[in-house]
Amino acid sequence: MDDKITLDKKSFMALASESRIELLKKLDERRMTLSELARELQMSKPAVLKHLEKLIEAGLIKKNEDKRKWIYYSLTLKGKNILHPERVKIVLLLSVSFISLVSAIGMLWKYLHEKTYKVVELTSQNEWAYDANKSVSHNISYVATHNTNFFNISLCLSILAAILIAIAIFIYTRKR
Repeated sequence: MDDKITLDKKSFMALASESRIELLKKLDERRMTLSELARELQMSKPAVLKHLEKLIEAGLIKKNEDKRKWIYYSLTLKGKNILHPERVKIVLLLSVSFISLVSAIGMLWKYLHEKTYKVVELTSQNEWAYDANKSVSHNISYVATHNTNFFNISLCLSILAAILIAIAIFIYTRKR
């Protein structure tokens, strides 16, 4: 399976530098200050600040200015998705499997609580009755049954949910 990431021009330009990619990887570990990043990457603070500004402009990291005197930098969701594209697939698969599972439970509940009625004609020889016009009248009975379509659909949705969860687990373990 080929992992493809679509980048806009700003993101592509921001990722053109190996130093910026290293910055993203460091920020993937935890949020850091300018001084921590400069020390970890063994670069000067002005150089790190210039790279950080490019990454902020591309929307890959954000500047967290708390009421403290320290300014922290951390990855945005876009930055995390670039570093870990498999997470997007896993979230999508798990969301679809959750929806399938909820639908299956709903269909099963409907199957158990809804009854349909069949018309059954009683046609034994003893139940024939002739009226004056020589037409035949039959005894009719109604029998309550379950609609098996609801059960079949819920079974299919449960199987689909199980398959999607298995695929998500496979993708997750393959990347580790």
